[in-house]
This record gives sequence, structure tokens and C-alpha cells, in this order.
Amino acid sequence: MNIQVYRASASSYQDSQFLAKEKRILEGIKGVKYLQSLQEADKDLPFVLITNTHTKIEDIATPILDRTILIVHPNSGFDNFKDEFIEENKIPIIIGNPIRANAVVEYTLSAIFQYFCPIPNHHHWSQSRSWPRKLLRDQRVTLIGHGHIGKILYSSLKPICREIQVFDPFTNKNVYPYVESQFVPDDFSKTDVFIIAANLNSSTNGLINKKILNQLSKDCLIINPARGEIVNEDDLINFLRKNPKAYAFLDVFEKEPFKPGYLNDLKNLNKTSHIAGVYEKLNSDILSFEYIVISEFLSAQEKNEYHKFENEYVECLLTKKSENYEPRLLK
Repeated sequence: MNIQVYRASASSYQDSQFLAKEKRILEGIKGVKYLQSLQEADKDLPFVLITNTHTKIEDIATPILDRTILIVHPNSGFDNFKDEFIEENKIPIIIGNPIRANAVVEYTLSAIFQYFCPIPNHHHWSQSRSWPRKLLRDQRVTLIGHGHIGKILYSSLKPICREIQVFDPFTNKNVYPYVESQFVPDDFSKTDVFIIAANLNSSTNGLINKKILNQLSKDCLIINPARGEIVNEDDLINFLRKNPKAYAFLDVFEKEPFKPGYLNDLKNLNKTSHIAGVYEKLNSDILSFEYIVISEFLSAQEKNEYHKFENEYVECLLTKKSENYEPRLLK
């Protein structure tokens, strides 16, 4: 099967060298032609689109979408794709959540350790040998979200924390009985660490607001490396101002980039510039993900085994399917 791959947009950390490497790697897949511009497109060949957070999917021309058999979105989250688009187009959409999962987990764990137990540097021998700190074994954790990131965080924190409760309405409770599907914050006053690891969607937009925050303990640690819109930022700022013993690590914001000096006066807030998922091998991992997904998708199409591909990528496959759903196959 011959296809053409087109990247709709690139990120600031993906320069011309990255795009040239992407072309070389993806054209290593039999039957793939990588388009550097749509002027090179063959009107008779189906498309595989590569998108990112800068892509405005509604701006892609209808003739291209009509011949698109797969969208690879090697970014985290699915807020780029509206429900209406997914339902109407029936194009399989693979989300790259696994690519950055470990990096975001490490950001979250780093925030926890930095807050609870920063290691002192002794320039002289300390006769007291004191290190006053709270142990994680005494902390109760609330985790919002049980996707790729949430699963790793749960398995990492469960052995070292006193208690961890997890909320996620999209998790199969029969498989993960410890996950609560209903977000009922009755006992948040006992939460010491509040972690947001959820995707942004209609049910999570503005989920963490004044009502929720006011139920947290006055010295709670709040960590959000997920999406800024999940938290009502004004409510969080008011909570931090009223409760100076509370602390927050924010890597994402309602409006990005934030303005110079934004909230610099808030001493119990640590801000970073949406870097939790950025790391040294990120571009290489993106290319590997794209290569594997496209290769396996084409193989499944040629063997008429799409449902095998679907089962393998069930946690990355965004397309909402009806009972009669069949993937779009173009020859």
C-alpha cells in the first residue's frame, strides 16, 4: 500500500534538521512518500497526517481529510480534537501520551522530593546531624487521572506513601479496583499531596476550582504538569495567598506563555514553562513512535487486521467508535 505522510505543523524544538531526519526515517517504511509541502501531494494516494499542539485541525482542507486514513498526534492529550471532528470523520487518531509519560512522572516526583526533602549541602561537618523533614511514608496523596502518567505515578508512590487515592471516570474499575470513577472530594482535607495527571476534556475543564481547593488542607502540596485549563488559576492563586503554608508546582497555565514577572511575588508557587515533558531524547522518541505506529498501521491494513492494531493501541486511540464502526480504508 502506498501512502503520503504530511506533517501539518512543527514545534519550536523541531528545526529543519529534525524535519529532514523525519523524512529520511519515515521514507524507510515501504510505500511511504514524505511530503515537505502539499504541492508535492499525489491526488490519488491516501494521507497519514502528523499533527501537534499548533495544528488547527479545522483548517486542514476537506479534500485532504477525505483521503486521510490515520492521524498521528505525537503530543500528550487530546484537546486538539473536538468530539464533533472525531465523530464526523471516523479517522483513527493515535495520541503520543506514552512518549512523554516518564518525563512528566519524573517532573512530578522531583517536585515532591524537592518540597519534602531537599538535600542540604554541608560545607562543614554538622555536629547536630539534623535533617528536619516530613517523610513521604506519612503523606496522603490524591491523584487525578489514571492514564499512562497516572499508572506510573501510582506504582511509584504506592510503596512509599501512607495512602494514595486515585480518581478517573474513564478507567475500568474491574481491572483497576483501586481507582474511583466518581470524583467525590469528601475527604480532601486529609490530602497532603494533590496531583493532577488528567487529560483536558469537557469534564475536566475547570475541574479544580474554589470549591475543591477550599477542601484541601492549608499546607497541601499541589502539582499540575497536565493542562492549565483543568485548574481555575484565579481560584488557585487566591488559595495560595490565603494559605502561605500551602505550595504549588505549576508547569502549565490557562494562558501560555505567561507574562514576564507573572506571580513572581507569590513565594509558595514554583512556575516552569511547560517543560515537564521535554527531555534530551524527545525528538528521537517522537520519530521512533511515528515510525512504529505508521509501520504497524500499514501492515494491519494490508493484512486486513485493523482490529488487531486497534487492540494494541487501545490506550492511545482517540477515535470514538460506534458499535458499527469500521476504519476508513483507502486503496
